[in-house]
Amino acid sequence: MENQVLLLGGSCAAEAGTISNSHLEPMPTTVASSFNTFYENINLGGNHRDTANSRRDNIVSKLSKDFEIVESFASGSIPKFTALKDHADLDVIVALHYGKHIKDKTPTEVLESIRKSLSEWKTGGRKNGQAVTLYYTTWPTVDVVPVSRVQDSVGNITHYNVPNSNTDTWIASRPKVHADDIEKRSTTCGANFRRIIKMIKEWNRLHGRYLQSYHIEVLALKVFDSNLDDTGWQVFQFFDKARPLLNTILWHDLGFADDYLSSNDRTEICKRFDTAIELSRSAWSLTYGTNNDPKAAITKWKQLFGERFPVYG
Repeated sequence: MENQVLLLGGSCAAEAGTISNSHLEPMPTTVASSFNTFYENINLGGNHRDTANSRRDNIVSKLSKDFEIVESFASGSIPKFTALKDHADLDVIVALHYGKHIKDKTPTEVLESIRKSLSEWKTGGRKNGQAVTLYYTTWPTVDVVPVSRVQDSVGNITHYNVPNSNTDTWIASRPKVHADDIEKRSTTCGANFRRIIKMIKEWNRLHGRYLQSYHIEVLALKVFDSNLDDTGWQVFQFFDKARPLLNTILWHDLGFADDYLSSNDRTEICKRFDTAIELSRSAWSLTYGTNNDPKAAITKWKQLFGERFPVYG
């Protein structure tokens, strides 16, 4: 196994990619081409599932010395193809034998037992407390998420219980269902569905990182349900339609998607959404009719999305 640094931490994940050569090409002079270049700059392209599975197998082999693992799989943004280049982590879900390793234990105790099993590496703390995070010398970072499986009367897995050491509670989760929902909605809405998710993740990264990756994906599932043709318009639509969903706690599938937000954080992200709504509306309006001014539009989109959005040619 490669050299690693181990931190106790929160579950997160992502998709993989190639380095953009856009800096060698002419700068865009149309809004459509500027969005294409932006996507190239942030997209973790390619299929990295082999890397994800290799990391998973490596981790399971190590943990199997101390735990009976009944199931394991890679999860998060990388296998869902919703990850950002240079900011992609991988979730490895390890379902432990309930009676041997989880029954009568708190989430904190379960996470601590995983940390001890990997104790040859340095340990520390991470914000949302749902995983043990391994930092490798090569990409990607891995969040090891110990879970228990919950089954119905005939043995079908209904969901997984994920530990949250911040509240010492268990969170009901269905990561495979969520990945399937993303895949189905991408089929319905087209390639722009995942593209816009990544663009919003990049915006979030530059504006305080208030929203978790899963939350952004849930918002996209709530907002979009048909073909997404005009990227600029759909970016505006995301901010505009998702904004009311930030006012109250958002239920999705088996739990709340945003109960990690404090009242102050919720206020701050709402302010940022309000700014993004006005900026994206203004940028889009500069693309059509008598207002058609691609240079001004691209300048405004760059204001919204930051350094990885290209300048006008």
